[in-house]
Amino acid sequence: MASDISQGWAVRLDWPVARRGGVRHDFTQFTPSLRRALRRAVGTQRYWATGPVRPLAVTVVAIGRAEYDAHTRECASLGCPTMAPLLGMAAVTPAPLP
Repeated sequence: MASDISQGWAVRLDWPVARRGGVRHDFTQFTPSLRRALRRAVGTQRYWATGPVRPLAVTVVAIGRAEYDAHTRECASLGCPTMAPLLGMAAVTPAPLP
């Protein structure tokens, strides 16, 4: 019997964008296990800790498999999964432009 892995967890890396300012993000290492995702986040943070370029944040987010597979690299969308729901907070929505 195959298990349903349509929902799971991924490691989110937030990267600074020097030329334009702002932040882009990537998702890596999808897994149906929160415990495994948390371990992977620790390993990912250690990996980047000594490099010349480091992510601004390494977090774990809840994400569907289809959404993970369709996600582009270096995304700037504010609508992508964040760790806010894991902390019991709503995701921040941008203020409307004047």
